[in-house]
Amino acid sequence: MGEKKGEKVNVNPELGEVQVISLGDCPICGGKGTLKAIQHIHEIPYFGKVMESTIYCEKCGYRNADVMILEDRPPKLYTVRVENEKDLFTRVVRSKSGTIELEEIGVKIEPGPAAEGFITNVEGVLERVRETLLMAREFKKQEGDEEAVKKADEILEYIEEVKEGKKPLTVKIADPFGNSALIGEKVKSRLLSEEEIKKLSLGPYKVVEPEVAENTKESKEEHQG
Repeated sequence: MGEKKGEKVNVNPELGEVQVISLGDCPICGGKGTLKAIQHIHEIPYFGKVMESTIYCEKCGYRNADVMILEDRPPKLYTVRVENEKDLFTRVVRSKSGTIELEEIGVKIEPGPAAEGFITNVEGVLERVRETLLMAREFKKQEGDEEAVKKADEILEYIEEVKEGKKPLTVKIADPFGNSALIGEKVKSRLLSEEEIKKLSLGPYKVVEPEVAENTKESKEEHQG
């Protein structure tokens, strides 16, 4: 990575390498020189180096985060069967292009244009889902949708029972770019097929075929000539 204005590098043996980079003006609020990026490079045991990147504005509070694995990894599907409280500590590395599925409760977290990456554990994912469900439940309650409220209550109850080790939960994460993973003793993984990759959302990313990129480059050169 080339030098950028305002770059600061702090190295801590425990935290890893942290870079704070000034990106210039904020595209959201127009703040002058208020947009910054924090890049944290560290190693996850038995897995490898990852970079957590957060872009934020000091003025309006805009924030967007992502996670990238700094080693070449193929598109994979990771699966873990959560059956007790210990399994809740399975690490979850989710990039902007990762799709998380919680099978028994029918919840799928697919990446969109504003998707964020994060590193947490299964319990952390369940807490994110719980918070989202509580908000959705409140909206449905105000609309008088009793069926939706009942369904939300059932899922919320199931989540609590999973956290108490009373109910099982199959957690899956798939990433067409190989930047997401589950890490733990019980985790199983396999390569994604071409068909499976085509069905996955790419989040804010796009795939550019080599020949398309080359044709675009040639077109630009002809136009400039």
